[in-house]
Amino acid sequence: MHRGVRRLAHIAVFALLISSLPGRPALAAAHDCPDALGLEQWRATLGAEWIACVRLDDLTTTNNPYTDPNSLTGMGFPPPGTGTLNSNKTAPTAPAVAGIQIHGYFADGCNAFQVEPALTAKNGALFIKGCAPPPTVGGTCVADCHHDAQLVLRIPDTWSGRLLTAGTPGIRDAFASDFILSDLAMERGWAYVSQDKGNMGANFFQDACDERADTSPACPDWTTQATIDDPLPQCDPTILQPWCAGRAIAEWTFRMRQATRSARRLLDQLAPAYGFAGVTRSYAAGISNGGYQVRRAIESDKHEHLYDGGVDWEGTLFTRGHNLFTYLPTALQKCAAGVAPPCDVTAMAAVGFEPRSAPLWPYHWSIYWGLTQKVYRLALDPEYTRYTCSDTLTAGPPCVSPPVLQVPPDDPDALYDVGARLAANPALGTRIDVAANTGALQRPLITLHGDQDSLLPIRTDSDVYAQMVAAANRSNRFRYYVVAGGNHVDGQFDDHSGVDDYGNTVLRPMLPCVRSAIDALVLWVEGGVAPPASGVIPRPAGATASDLANRCDLTTVPR
Repeated sequence: MHRGVRRLAHIAVFALLISSLPGRPALAAAHDCPDALGLEQWRATLGAEWIACVRLDDLTTTNNPYTDPNSLTGMGFPPPGTGTLNSNKTAPTAPAVAGIQIHGYFADGCNAFQVEPALTAKNGALFIKGCAPPPTVGGTCVADCHHDAQLVLRIPDTWSGRLLTAGTPGIRDAFASDFILSDLAMERGWAYVSQDKGNMGANFFQDACDERADTSPACPDWTTQATIDDPLPQCDPTILQPWCAGRAIAEWTFRMRQATRSARRLLDQLAPAYGFAGVTRSYAAGISNGGYQVRRAIESDKHEHLYDGGVDWEGTLFTRGHNLFTYLPTALQKCAAGVAPPCDVTAMAAVGFEPRSAPLWPYHWSIYWGLTQKVYRLALDPEYTRYTCSDTLTAGPPCVSPPVLQVPPDDPDALYDVGARLAANPALGTRIDVAANTGALQRPLITLHGDQDSLLPIRTDSDVYAQMVAAANRSNRFRYYVVAGGNHVDGQFDDHSGVDDYGNTVLRPMLPCVRSAIDALVLWVEGGVAPPASGVIPRPAGATASDLANRCDLTTVPR
């Protein structure tokens, strides 16, 4: 048998047998939430500010009422079928899985710029309290307002000792990956934990209680301290704080690792009741900004060994030379509504976009590019527009970005030149450095990226990241799969499949490939069977839309 075919056969068998590896209890007992005293002990173990616990007959999104279908702190965006992470042709992965769900939030500052609506379960029950900003800009937060750091932890009755930590995409909340990752974890008998990066909503550039005020204390010198395993200085909600540029994104790695560390502490305490001495294996997976969190969590895992490996689904790349600012302003200038011709393909290709992905560009201009450019640029370089939104250049209230921003080509953010700004504002480079990827992987990592990605073009993102991993001499613990036809979110496959030739012959959803990669990662770590070599996962010829949305063979071809 050919070696590659033999490996794939191992992976297929492993996907079926993964829950029956040694150490799994033959019969799992029913487990329940503790009484009030026990819940307080769990909260203390997690290090959370507040938690609640529910026992459910089904922890999966099929029947679990305690999820957030909007996954954007109740803003109701993106609309179903377009900006959703999965294709609506993707079949639910899990049968009913009974167990307990713990949800709540870690201590954090107050978000004074966006109302955080209470999360209401599908059955109408309130399950995470809301938070209203203070009545005046810079005012003191009201009671129970300090929870801009969500978490959710699920433990199935059939827990196998493994833990999956999810990174969080975009500007979404801790429940964003429930369908794409939590359901798979439940089906596999894994525990699952997720978080929201510590700054929810479309204004993560204003982290916690960071409010601009000329009379407020100076920002702490957090750029010189370890921000990976220690939290940044906490805000005092009774004192007006400065807007500390770069702080929000620097927090993302800490929140990812905090969620894993906290979940492992509690699971280690509970493990004997499930037949284990403690957590047996710990993995990470995430899409987009969540993929960036996975990369940084694995790069930063030098001492604690919180993870045994990770799967990075098109993670956002941060370096001084390669970042969102190197291509999004061009997209806003050269591919905007009202610009003639509609898109300058040559200019777009020059900054990394795949010309064949042009059918996706109008949608991305209307939904993604403007919002992404503004919230990241405001997070890292607010001085460019004097700490105001770029369409309000005069002194005024702190800017509040809506969930959709359609930025015209003459907007200051469309004209943003990151090279010029690095020269003009040296602090920008320092802020990027704090959050920058290194490629120095401490554990095995599998990266997947679609060649049709029109938000994070593959040429300026994962292609570069693979080069960074090689330069760090970590290629032996890295696999990089280019998914032919994959774009940034699988819902866009639905928008084109059966509608045009682009959808019928080019696009494919990526989720089934990611799930196959998770199984391959476990076999790599626990079974010693290396995944197929890095390369291109071709789009199967003649496959139906349902086949594409539910199956993926990791067989690769050289690039």
